[in-house]
Amino acid sequence: MPNSAPLHRRHSDPFHRRWPRRILVAVNVFVAVVLVATGLVYGYARSTFGSIHTAVAHDLSKAPVNSPQAYDGLPPENILLIGNQTRSELTNPKQIAEFGNPQLLSGSLSDVAMVLHLNPRKRTAALLSIPRDLFAPMPAGSLVGPWGKIDAALNDGKQGPDNLIKAIHQDLGIPINHYVELNFDGFMQTVNALGGIRMDFPERIYDPYSLLGIYHTGCQLIHGFQALALVRARHLRYDPPGVSPTDPAAWPQDPESDLSRIVRDHEFLKALLTTAEHKGLSNPFTAVHFVHALINQIVMDPGLKSQLFQLAQRFGHLASGSIPTLTIPVDAGGALNGYTYAGGSYGDVDFPTQPRDWKAIEAWDPGVLATARPHRVVVVDGTGAGTQPAAVVTAALQHDGLPVGTPGVATVEASTSETYVQYHPGQEPMGLAVLKELTGATMLQPVASVPAGEVVVDLGTAVSAVGQLASSSSSSTAPSTTPGSGGAAATTTPTTAPTPSGVAGNTSHDQLAPYDPRPCAP
Repeated sequence: MPNSAPLHRRHSDPFHRRWPRRILVAVNVFVAVVLVATGLVYGYARSTFGSIHTAVAHDLSKAPVNSPQAYDGLPPENILLIGNQTRSELTNPKQIAEFGNPQLLSGSLSDVAMVLHLNPRKRTAALLSIPRDLFAPMPAGSLVGPWGKIDAALNDGKQGPDNLIKAIHQDLGIPINHYVELNFDGFMQTVNALGGIRMDFPERIYDPYSLLGIYHTGCQLIHGFQALALVRARHLRYDPPGVSPTDPAAWPQDPESDLSRIVRDHEFLKALLTTAEHKGLSNPFTAVHFVHALINQIVMDPGLKSQLFQLAQRFGHLASGSIPTLTIPVDAGGALNGYTYAGGSYGDVDFPTQPRDWKAIEAWDPGVLATARPHRVVVVDGTGAGTQPAAVVTAALQHDGLPVGTPGVATVEASTSETYVQYHPGQEPMGLAVLKELTGATMLQPVASVPAGEVVVDLGTAVSAVGQLASSSSSSTAPSTTPGSGGAAATTTPTTAPTPSGVAGNTSHDQLAPYDPRPCAP
């Protein structure tokens, strides 16, 4: 830990010379980013920020300094926010009894994964949530194997953050420039340092897995333990109006699991940010405790740590209500429960839903999915239906102007399968150029054996149309939209893209259920 820097004094009153009161602390609090106003003098903030723990991530992408979003040397950046559900940091016997023994549950999974996009020119920010159960190829050499839910990428020892960074970039095409990670204990300490968070509960709710139990309705104060239980709740049960069974285990269960949890987490984030802004600015004692609780429990890459004050100067005006929250749409239908692939069992998984995923990502960060024309495209059929499906998709891709060769046949890994757009490692833009033309359960995958400049489409069962056909089929329906950074809109119109469950899946914007908690009214 570096020595504290001396307090810099100017003029007769040192407290009149302050750095911007709203200091950006880009961190994950198990739910999302905390953009808080601390009101601290420069010397204190500098010495405190100096104690932030760092860890190098070798697979971070270089931020585009020449981007139209850049301003005064500060490039646009995507910051991965990891809520790590590892128990390894737990030492309190009560917490170990409640959350699990760190000796028995020593692995790491990203209970929450969000990406914060910062646009310096427009001084805007937007948050994109990635469903933890999204089934995806794992980076080469992953300890969990070649496939898994995307949250499993973190379970790679000390290389976990790097592995998750690679999975998001390689599979979704989203470059990650920085990351921040926080665990169970850090989240609870952060909430408690603020004196708790006030949330409004329209109905009683209960989750036996996360240990959530809210048995009174209305606006109420929740502290670290219940706050953690709320943001982790994926098996939530609720007490509907007119029905009041005495046994919470008999209450109906929220059918959307992690997807509903993400929406609730966004609502909790709003309440957390509002509380941090108000208490952090008006009560220096609370601000000091909050910053200490936060900083002592987070890990970030050294590059982000070196930028904190520069980010503070540019984004210090941001308030909780000005940050759009989006979620990548997925198919989480019953056909994907107890999923098996290539001989492995993966439990209940989500599939991607193109082109809705593409539209959500572009609404979050316009232009982030950069494409480059491949030299050659080959479609191979992995459905077990022979060459006919591959021939149909080959003809459609040729119609859209791509250089497509003779179709072939691939190994059938599952009766229900995603389509993988395979590209030579490091050539994501070529893969994206082909992915953009496909609809259905489609995802990128780097494969070392694919020649440079070539893209292979390993056709799965849940894809049936390509770009121009999909555009014309959905053009007659007016989309509903949600604002994104830079004024873009997130399209939520269902498309004709096939899904194993036969339904369109979740939308990219939040839709609260009647029983979901929300911030208390001012």
